[in-house]
Amino acid sequence: TYTLEMSERRITYLNSITYLLNNFPCVVLLGARQVGKTTLLKSVKPEAPFFDLEKQTDFYQVSSDPDFFLETQQAIHPNETLVIDEAQLVPTLFSALRVAIDKDRSRSGQFLLSGSSSPELTRQISETLAGRIAIVQVSGFNLEEFFKRSPSPFFNTVESGDPTGFLKLQRRYTLEELLESCLIGAYPEPVIKRNDSKFVALWMENYFETYIKRDVRELFPGIQATTYQRFIQLLSYSSGQILNASNFARTIEVSQPTIKSYLRIAEGTFLWRNLESFDRNVTKRVSKMPKGHLRDSGLLNFFLKNRSTSSLSKHPQIGNIWESFIIEQLLSGFAQRLISIKSFYYRTHNHAEIDLILEGDFGLLPIEIKFGTITEPKRLSALETFIKEHNLPYGLVINNGERVEWLKPRILQVPANYF
Repeated sequence: TYTLEMSERRITYLNSITYLLNNFPCVVLLGARQVGKTTLLKSVKPEAPFFDLEKQTDFYQVSSDPDFFLETQQAIHPNETLVIDEAQLVPTLFSALRVAIDKDRSRSGQFLLSGSSSPELTRQISETLAGRIAIVQVSGFNLEEFFKRSPSPFFNTVESGDPTGFLKLQRRYTLEELLESCLIGAYPEPVIKRNDSKFVALWMENYFETYIKRDVRELFPGIQATTYQRFIQLLSYSSGQILNASNFARTIEVSQPTIKSYLRIAEGTFLWRNLESFDRNVTKRVSKMPKGHLRDSGLLNFFLKNRSTSSLSKHPQIGNIWESFIIEQLLSGFAQRLISIKSFYYRTHNHAEIDLILEGDFGLLPIEIKFGTITEPKRLSALETFIKEHNLPYGLVINNGERVEWLKPRILQVPANYF
């Protein structure tokens, strides 16, 4: 049932992966553990030869001689896609893949891989397989998958660059549904068993313990696991805020370079999303300090001890929690649809802030994210100024308002339940 439900919910991903396999020699799915990469692999190519590198027999078969393994498999299964799960466990595989691909560079769909929890994997891909591989960042269940709704037209409307398309959107969720999705998060198993709150809490606890004791210790043998665990828990309280490395260093009694390395580890293992500062405004000095959030709102709520939608909605950090949740909904939605974007935050030294700035073929799109139902015009001055300075057609306010409507001539309100 678990696999069947996941396959039914991941149609957008399945279509995107199939498209890439038809156009690239190799496709790799990257993402945190337990977001459903293995199920996607098997759903895309259910009859293909499949190797799981967490199984000892498959690991030894691949790792002993990757060149021989690939050559043998291609001889046994000509013109078929070879599927390899958790590819980061055999780093030498990537140079072998380059050689195998280059023997017939024009043939698409030769290899389908997955990888998780490894900064080294990203480096191997960029250095060894550049130009030969397409990457799909896989997140957990977004809103439409959480509630089994049809794909949202919101993302294609952004891609079109025409804001009038937002006025045609229909309400898709209640506020209670949005809060439920924010509370539980995106990992498939807690989503599917979300009616059992005890199970959800136990799952999150075990997931985090496994992440620290297995993934991080295996990838970084010299790390002080207990200190890193304290860092992640402290990081959860700073989710959605600008980070001060010196404050972190004093709190957990390590050096600032150690804090910066911990932050890179958290980002590289898909636990944390770092947002870069948008610093192209030559007329204003902007903050370049790091800002980001825990990717999964369910894990964030677990750390913050939110166990119900009622406690979530009353939490003193609901603004930051909500901002993180909405940003992940946006970025995962674009990734699913292969809409290429870059994401930033914006803050000047005069404390003018914009929560999210998207950059794509459509240009720049500044977005303010609010939990409230009404956004007062005086709170939109930074957004309005940014739009004017960059001569943009529009910006968005995503809140919990009643309807899609223009708040100012170039500022459009799109409530989150219209996603």
